[in-house]
Amino acid sequence: MLKKAANYLSFSILSAIIGFLAVIYMSRVISQEEMGVIGLFMGALYIAPELIAFSTTGLIAINKVKLEKVQFLYFARSYITFGFLNFVLLFISSIAISFLFEGYWVIFVVIPIISFFMFLISFHYSELIQDGHSISYGLYNLFNVVITTLLTLFFLSGLSLDWDGRIFAMLISQILVVMLMHRKTFKTLKLFKVSINKIQFKKFIVFGFPLLLALGAGWILNQIDSYMVLYFFTLKDVGVYTVAYSVGAAVNTINQAATNAIMPMLYNALEKKEGHKIIKKINLYYSTLIILISLIVGVGSYWYIPIIFGDSYLQSANIVFFIALAFGFNGVYRTTGGVIAFYKKNNLQMKIVYLGAIVNVIFSLIFIPYFGIISPAIGTMIAFMLLAYMSYLYSMRILLKEEKL
Repeated sequence: MLKKAANYLSFSILSAIIGFLAVIYMSRVISQEEMGVIGLFMGALYIAPELIAFSTTGLIAINKVKLEKVQFLYFARSYITFGFLNFVLLFISSIAISFLFEGYWVIFVVIPIISFFMFLISFHYSELIQDGHSISYGLYNLFNVVITTLLTLFFLSGLSLDWDGRIFAMLISQILVVMLMHRKTFKTLKLFKVSINKIQFKKFIVFGFPLLLALGAGWILNQIDSYMVLYFFTLKDVGVYTVAYSVGAAVNTINQAATNAIMPMLYNALEKKEGHKIIKKINLYYSTLIILISLIVGVGSYWYIPIIFGDSYLQSANIVFFIALAFGFNGVYRTTGGVIAFYKKNNLQMKIVYLGAIVNVIFSLIFIPYFGIISPAIGTMIAFMLLAYMSYLYSMRILLKEEKL
């Protein structure tokens, strides 16, 4: 496990550094308003791939553990077909909406397309994680970040594009990653055949519907802050917030690496009814580590933000502090959230996430008159603290019942 964790962490840190350099570059060559548009685009992109998957991404890892190879292949064919049908619906809807935003029609055309390729990448990532192929996962992720960054440089400096250059760079990169996966390791996609399995589709809908309802709450937790800044302040302020969010989100890179290493081990233990033996230790050790890292990133931002981004982004340091802590508690939440996901307690997960979303909005609105642009970051941190606590509480109750302790 430690070797795999080291692989995930090494590649994640390297990818995060390259992504961080890309943010620095963009902050210096395009305006804060243009950065704001990119931030709003990322907010929309957060939800679109899950709409295509109908919030059933968790089924991939679960079925990878439970099903034999042939059964999993049949599942995969139905799953990808189901996703493609959802993509068609999303694309048509997005095109219709684009007529209402003439100046930003490119965003509405690109989002469904890039989301479908992200949907495919996410499927193979789940396969690689469950099969323990940490190096392949890391190389694909690194390739994605590197190509996106190089294309961003080309479009912004070479072709003098603005926010649209970044979006085109992301789209092309996602397509190239899927092509590379198909050529190298994505055997499931190579063996893909259209499979309209009504029984499987029904299972997807039953499993995903509560999580799809929770997706709105998840979006509020993770992305509504940029839109709140736009509503109460200006697009320029969204740009400042976007830079801060990108820096604070570096903590989430570590969360993803840790999750990739922990979940296969946790799921296997849960399958053997031995989850109680490891979950408390994982939660304690990782919580201590990730909160410490979050504090270092947050406190350190008061030193490195003015140096790296300049005085125009000075206010970002206050936002980074709270966003970094928010993602720290997000990591704590993930360690026990795997128990809830494994036992398919989707209604419970939906209720917990909605509670967090409501808390986020309430505290953000309360704090805005007093703390201004920082307020949504504070609300997000408080919400993830609550999620971490609720997830731990209910996961322990589930283990007591399922493992008959």
